This record gives sequence, structure tokens and C-alpha cells, in this order.
Amino acid sequence: MQKCSMTMNAGGSELVQTGAAPDVDTSHSPTGSAAQAATESIAAAGEEQPSAGPGAGALPGAPIIPASESVSTNSAIDLSDTCVANPAVRIRGITEIGRDGETSRIGSWKPPFEVQRGFEASFKEIFQRAESVRVPMDAVPVPTKSTPYGTIDELFDRLQKAIAAQASLSERASRLLAHWTLSTWFSDALSLAPGVAIVGPGYEGNLVLFALRNFCRYPLMLTRADISSLKNVNWHTTPTLLFYDPSVTKQMASHLGCTATRGHLVSDAGCYRDFFGPKAIYVGEEVSADRIPLFSLQVNVHPTAAACAVEKASRMTEIEVQELQNQLLNYQLKNLVPVYNSEFDASELTSDTRAIANALGACIIDSPGLQSQLISLLAPVEDQRQADRSTGIEAVTLEAILNLCHEGKVQIFVGEIAFEVNRIVEARGERLHYSAETIGHGMKKISLVTRRLGKSGKGLVLDLATLKRAHELAAVYGGVGLEQDENNLHCQLCFANKKVM
Repeated sequence: MQKCSMTMNAGGSELVQTGAAPDVDTSHSPTGSAAQAATESIAAAGEEQPSAGPGAGALPGAPIIPASESVSTNSAIDLSDTCVANPAVRIRGITEIGRDGETSRIGSWKPPFEVQRGFEASFKEIFQRAESVRVPMDAVPVPTKSTPYGTIDELFDRLQKAIAAQASLSERASRLLAHWTLSTWFSDALSLAPGVAIVGPGYEGNLVLFALRNFCRYPLMLTRADISSLKNVNWHTTPTLLFYDPSVTKQMASHLGCTATRGHLVSDAGCYRDFFGPKAIYVGEEVSADRIPLFSLQVNVHPTAAACAVEKASRMTEIEVQELQNQLLNYQLKNLVPVYNSEFDASELTSDTRAIANALGACIIDSPGLQSQLISLLAPVEDQRQADRSTGIEAVTLEAILNLCHEGKVQIFVGEIAFEVNRIVEARGERLHYSAETIGHGMKKISLVTRRLGKSGKGLVLDLATLKRAHELAAVYGGVGLEQDENNLHCQLCFANKKVM
């Protein structure tokens, strides 16, 4: 087969020249023997070897430069004489696919790219980006060394501003994500690895994932949240998993929530594995509560005109990302044991919000101010959850039960409770209608189990234990039915549970 190379015609265009020695830039190949070995391995497997395309020097997918070598400029062609007004050089580096004009066979080659003088570093970035697609694990942001970070307040400020700039986020959202990012470096010391659920337009959600990828500990971005993806991850070092999955199922959301704590095992080829670790997921523009994993911060993002009008503006330089990675490593190395022994307790919050706050706050060492700000950031989350809880069907059912209790009844049927529930929701302007069966199932969910009360159906016997339980649940659900009115002025249980709220 004839060999071909590139030459320049009088007009400056490149032509395929057959019958000549190939114009191969071997400065980008690891070794000549390595390239030969790659060729031989394909031939041995019975695959068709690509013909030598213009300037062919490597097979598709073969390494172009060794890890320690930058984009070579040994084969650069100085074009300053021919383009005085716009001096440029030609640099080989990125492998392209070409067709041999004589044989029509496909081959790979490294054509020279024209680069204006002074922009060689940009070409290097492009080259490295191309390489990171071929070998994606080499592109994962990880520390290169441990670098002093100053104080935790200074480190947190740099981290928060970097996340805000990259993802065009509000200060509150970026501060929450900065707390979460910091916690990913301490998952080995924490009993809970909080998650993040990102809600909003896909473009903005993807920006947030990329911003988190730059600064989390050992970040892996995955396109789907499923069990097979978890099984394929290398768990020898706890990674931070970043999922883009607006179609995540309720079942998978439940799995992700379980793996925020240690001990939930998943069967894998005859053995069991623990996929504990921090995880963030983009769940789409609109999402129901059961598709938000347990122990997750919900971060809402919105379209913004300021978001990355120029692509370059959305990227931090590699040096800036690396500096923060190295400083975060230094903070981890100095504070792993103090985080493990932290006694921080966000007692102002309740339920899983308190657990999330305790995990995030434990990662802040020697800065009570930042810990206090964290509680302030989570307080609206707590308020919203309380509001949602106090307007849900369970809360309305409890309100109906207390209304009937305060009428002095000794027993109430589920049908009576359903009638009172529908009266309450109608008075609030809602058009929903609930059946006795629906209300009965809802009562089981909050551990108010009905019993058969003769031939008239099921209901509750209003003994002291049932009354205490109903009042305690009402306090949990935002104090529904505990407000003083003419029907419960003398109810000691209402007074006692109102005090503990």
C-alpha cells in the first residue's frame, strides 16, 4: 500500500502526497515500540488495521503524549513570514480521522492546527480536554499536594465565591453548597453523609453539578442514578457521586437516601456492599417530595441572564481549581479527628434537618460564626417543612380528630372524621374530597390504628392513651387543632403540647 503525507501547495492548502515518506510527528507518541505494540495487538485480535492516513502516527484511542509531557511544539511551523498581520504557529497534538485519497481507507493522523502566538496555552487546554474524554478518570479533579489554607473562614469564603461564580447562584444557595462540599471531605469521620437534590432548569442544574465537581472529594459525574452505576464505582476511597437524572425513580431516590447512612447493604453478585457516601443529584424542574432522597438539601436554581454569556467566563482556570483542591485536602488532613469528635448540635432544628445540620456543622472547626450561619441557612428549610406538614392530609386529619374530641365524644367513627376533614378543606377553599377509606389509611400512617366499633364500622375509642397520642401528633404536625378556642379552653392536653412546640 502506498504511503501518504501532507505537503503545502502554493496557496497554503494541504494536499495528500502519495509515494512519499509519511510526515509523522513522533514527539507526541509515548515510544515507538508502544505504538508498534498497539498495532500488533489489534492485528492479533483479527481486527482490520487502519491504513496509514495523512501523517498517521498512532491508532485511534492510543495515547498521544505521556502524562508528564505537555503538548509538543517541536513540530510547530512558524507562519509569521506569510501572515505578518496575524503571526501564528502550527501545532500538532489532537488526533483526527482522515481518508486516504488514493485508497479511500480511513486512518488517523495529527494535522497541524494554526494557533496565534500567545495563545499556545489555550491550545494546550483544548488538547487536555480532548484527552480527558478518551481517558475520563484522568480528568477527575483531585489534589496534587497539601497546601496551607489559612483560616477556615478564609477557605470557606473562597469556596463559596467560587461555587457562586461558576453556577450563577444566590449567596444563600452557594453557602449551603459550600457547607455540603466541605462535608464531602469528611465522610469517613461522619455517621451521616448528607445529599443534595438540585431542582430547576436542566442547564442551570448541570452548571451546579460541574461547580461541585471541581471542589468535592474524589468527584464522579454519572448520567443515571441506578444500582448498576453504584456497583461499577470504585469504593476503596469514598467518592462523591454527582448524578444528572431528571427521571430518577421513587425507588432509586429511596436507595440514595438509605445510603446516606452506614449499614444499608445492597446485594452484588453473591455478596453485600455498603454504598455509603455523599451524593448530589439533579432531579428536574418539577419534582414530588418522594423523589427527593432522604437527608438531602434541596437547592432550587433558576434561569439567569447572567449565566455564562461567554463560555470562558463559566470556567475557572485549572490552577485556581487545583489550589482549592489542595487547600481542602490540607483542611481535611488537619481536622479529620476533630470533626469525628465534634459535639456540635443544632438543637434549634428538628428531625432530619437537625441531623443534616449536625453533620455539616461538625465539619466547621474553630468557627462558631460559620456554624451559627449554617443554622440560619437551614431555618427556612425547617419552616417550609413545618408549613408543608401542617397543611398535609395527615395534619388535617389530626385537626378533625381533635375537633371531635373536644366535643366530648367517647368514640368517633372514621366516617365522622372524613366528614370533618372535608368540612375543613372546603372552608379553606379547596375542592378535594376524601373518602372514609382514604382517611383510614392516613390514620394508620401516623400510628392511629382504628378498631371495629360494632356494626357501624371502624373508629377510635377516645381513651386517655388515644387522646394523648392525638395531641402529641398534632404538636409534631405544626400544632394543628391545639389553638385555643371556645371548644378547648379547658383542655389540659392542648395546653401541655402547645408549650412543648
